[in-house]
Amino acid sequence: MFRRASWFFLLAVSATKIYSQPDWLIENSSYGAKVARSADKSEIVLDNGLVRRAFRISPNAACTDYRNLSNGQQLLRAIKPEAKVIINGIEYAIGGLHGQTENAYLLPSWINQFHADTADFTLDTTMTGELQPFISWKQSTWASNPRQPTGKMLVMEFRSSVPVMHDIVVSVHYELYDGIPLMIKWVSVENKSNHSITVNRVVNEELALVEEESAVVGTPEQMKKQHGIYVETNYAFNNAMRYDISDQTTHWKTDTVYTSHVNYSY
Repeated sequence: MFRRASWFFLLAVSATKIYSQPDWLIENSSYGAKVARSADKSEIVLDNGLVRRAFRISPNAACTDYRNLSNGQQLLRAIKPEAKVIINGIEYAIGGLHGQTENAYLLPSWINQFHADTADFTLDTTMTGELQPFISWKQSTWASNPRQPTGKMLVMEFRSSVPVMHDIVVSVHYELYDGIPLMIKWVSVENKSNHSITVNRVVNEELALVEEESAVVGTPEQMKKQHGIYVETNYAFNNAMRYDISDQTTHWKTDTVYTSHVNYSY
């Protein structure tokens, strides 16, 4: 089993609300996490009333909706794989759908026409359940909150039709917490074959996010990053005393297939 850095996604929930609901920082008991199939069975949805993440599950698994439910902000503009792994020097997409030609936005009516790629790992099984704590912590001194966090978990197992990858299982793990717009994700690779493999790299998440601004000049480094999502990882170190410098795994990059934007600097 191979496990890489976990990613912690906290959505920036605005104090200005367009929906009539209590402020989760004051009263969060009504924001219980749920994981369920959509009415037409085509999607699996993680939702706690503050954040919603929906996955189309056929012909492959792909995130098609990532929303801040307190203000209605849609974070996604395009579909990307659920993860990527490089095994024995070859990169494989984990999940994802192909066929989107306009990458500035995603219309639900397009999704039924998208297709899976035979080279990608495809969804095999899903598992859901209650959130399980990473550490069986027992309170021994004073604590303002002695309770373990609660919520729901979703695991999607992917397999490949490529012969050399037949006995390799890649699992994408999601956890959604009760009472807070927080989601955790990590990827595990399990080798069930009788030969060794080398996992060269794991990309836990690739999100095609809506731009925070539409500036016509400026380098990628100068462009504002999406303010609606905050990412942390347990792969942050170097004693910088600033998280953005210590983070070793989060990278904001230009999207080479997003060609309909206007920027004259690149």
